[in-house]
Amino acid sequence: MKTYKYVACLGMALSILACETPTNTDLEVPSSIIEAGYTVFLEKDNQISAIVLTSNETGLTLKEASTDFEKISSSVQKFRDRQYLGYYFTNNCEANVQLYNADEDSTFRTAVFTDVNPCNLQVTALAYTDKALYISYIQQLDGKNNYFALRAIPRTTHSETSYIDIQLDKKPIDVISSKGRLFILTKDEYESNAYYLSVIDEDSKEQLTELDLGNDATKLLKNNSGHIVVAYPELHTTLDPISLDKTYTMYGKGTEPGFLTAKDIYMDATGQIYYQKTATSATVTEVPAVYNFEKNSTIVYLYENFLTKSELDVKYNIASTTAIGFDEANEFILIGYKKKNETQQGGILRLSTAPEFKVVDHIDLEGVPQSFFIKSYQ
Repeated sequence: MKTYKYVACLGMALSILACETPTNTDLEVPSSIIEAGYTVFLEKDNQISAIVLTSNETGLTLKEASTDFEKISSSVQKFRDRQYLGYYFTNNCEANVQLYNADEDSTFRTAVFTDVNPCNLQVTALAYTDKALYISYIQQLDGKNNYFALRAIPRTTHSETSYIDIQLDKKPIDVISSKGRLFILTKDEYESNAYYLSVIDEDSKEQLTELDLGNDATKLLKNNSGHIVVAYPELHTTLDPISLDKTYTMYGKGTEPGFLTAKDIYMDATGQIYYQKTATSATVTEVPAVYNFEKNSTIVYLYENFLTKSELDVKYNIASTTAIGFDEANEFILIGYKKKNETQQGGILRLSTAPEFKVVDHIDLEGVPQSFFIKSYQ
C-alpha cells in the first residue's frame, strides 16, 4: 500500500512511499479489539436518519436505528463539532433545528423562525455553545437591501420566545465559537467583495472588533486548542480567540490540504482532522485524507494503493468518499462511501493504522454515510 504525505510549507512538498500495494485484503478482525459504538448518519430517499453499529471482536453489527433522531429532509444546513451534530431544515415553510449530542447520545428538536416566513430566509450557518443556539441568516426584504443577522436562542429554554437577533452589516458566511466569543465570517457584497471576521462577546452580544480578511476566505474551523482557523485556498490563518494574534501557514503548490470543499470534517483527540479530499488524477476522485495542524502535513489515502482493482470496482464498488472518522481506541480509520450506480446504497470500510496498515473489514448499508460519531466502551 502506498500513502502520500504532503507537508504544507512555503514552496516545499515532501512525498513519502509507505509500503507496497497488496495483492489481497486481510479481513480478519483483530482479537484484541476494544468494543465501540458508531452512530452513523445516513442519507437515503432525500432523508437523513441515524443508525447505531456495534464494533467488537466479531466485526461490525447493525444494532438499531437511533429512535431518538427523527428522519429529516436532506436539504439542510449542517453544523458539526466534536460533540454535536445539528441540522437546520424546513418543511412547508416551517423551520426546525434538530441537534444530536454525541456524549449523551440524545437529540432535541426545536421550531425556529416562528415570527417570520422561513421561505424568505437563507440560513448560512449554525453554532451551538453552552449558552445558546446560533443561526446566521439572510432575510429578503421587498424593495430593500437584504437583512443580515445572527439569531441567538438561549440554551436554557430552546424557545424562540426569548431570542435575540444580532444585526450584521455584511453577508454572513460561517460562524464558530470559542472562549466565550462568536466569530462570524462575513462578506461585503455591495462594495469591496472582501471578507471580514466579526468578533462578538457571547454574554453582551456586542461586537468587539472586526478584522479585514482580504479576499478568498472560505471556511472557519476550530483546532484542538480552541484557536480559530480561517481557511483560504492557498493558506490558512490561525487566530488566538482572546489576543487575536495571528499565525500564517502557507501551502506550496500542489500541497494544499484540500479541506475547503469537505462536506464533513471529523476531529480526533489530538486535533487531526479527517475529511474528503478531491484528487482529480485518482481512480476515485473523492478520497480520504488526514491533516495535522501541528505538523502542517496531509496524508492522502488513494484507494488504488490499498485495494485491488477487483475490490475497488466489484467487491466494494466505491464511487466516492462521503464520510470519514477515527476509532481512537482501536486506531481504525472509518471510511463511509457511496456505491457506483446505486445512489441509495453505501458502506463503511475500516482500515487499521497500527501496528500495520491493512483493511480490517467492511459493512454494506441501506443508505450513504454522511457523518460518524464514535464512542469507546472501554
